[in-house]
Order: sequence, then structure tokens, then C-alpha cells
Amino acid sequence: MIDNQILISTHRQARLQAAQEAFFQSGGKVEEVAGFEFKPKPPRKHPEPGEKKTKGIHQQGVRYQRSKERAILIAEMAKTMTCREVSAAVGMAQTTLWTMAQREEFKFLPDTMGKPNARSDDAKLIERITALRDVGLTRHQVEKQMGIGSGTLRRIIDDYDIDFPKFRNRTKV
Repeated sequence: MIDNQILISTHRQARLQAAQEAFFQSGGKVEEVAGFEFKPKPPRKHPEPGEKKTKGIHQQGVRYQRSKERAILIAEMAKTMTCREVSAAVGMAQTTLWTMAQREEFKFLPDTMGKPNARSDDAKLIERITALRDVGLTRHQVEKQMGIGSGTLRRIIDDYDIDFPKFRNRTKV
């Protein structure tokens, strides 16, 4: 097989040489064409560095004064209102108010997350807890039956000094 390839390539080479001789005999000449010339890009022109502008709370002027006055007003409102209530009253987003509270170092009243005042229903809960305790239910059973969490039950027991032992005294029979 290698011999066949050699024969084929010699045959092609002979045809190429015959074509070259015919080209030169007909008056053809070989011309050398110029190759690629490298031209580097021109150097960059950077602007001169200027003075740095200060950002944030270093501002002075009318806007800064208005911002301070608004922060003082909102800080006064925050003493008696939640962030949600202040947001509704002032018309600002709650995230903006939280950021302002953090920057100006004041806090809003804690929000009950839309729930009604939890302490207003404590009297009814106290009666039910003591009744269920007297029946002999455990704390866990009381939580499940009343539909309250363990934190609420603990808070009511601690706040109103209800005697509700964590463990029942078990006597061995």
C-alpha cells in the first residue's frame, strides 16, 4: 500500500513540474508579494485624575437639613408607633424607615405582625389553662387543645404566677 502511495505522489509531482515548465515557456514570471507588516496601536490617552468627591453623610446644604428634620420627626413618631404605622402615616417605604432608624440610632415599637394585642385575651386563656390543669392535663396537652404555642403558655404561666408544674408527680403502684 505504501508503494502505491509513493507512485501516486511521484505521478502528481511530475504533473506539477510539467505545469510549471509550460507556465515559464509561455512567458510567465514569478512575482513576490509583500507580506504582513505589523503596526502597533497608538498609546491610550487617559484622563487626568481629579479630586475625589465625598459621599454619604458629609453633605451640607438644604437637602441635608430637610433629611435631618424628617429623621427627627420620624424618631419622635417611632417612640409611640411601629414601623408599619409610621410608614402608613408618612408615606415612606418601611425599608427606608429601617435604614433611617439604623443611621440615626432610634428604634420603632415592636410590631405584633398584624395580630391583635396578645395581652388582651390573657384573662380568657388564664381561666382555660387553670381549668385544664385541674383536670390533669400536661402542658403539652394544654398547648395542643388550646391551639397555642409553648412560648405563649410559658409567658402566661410566668407573668401571672400560675402554679403549673412541668412534671406530674408519679407514684409507683
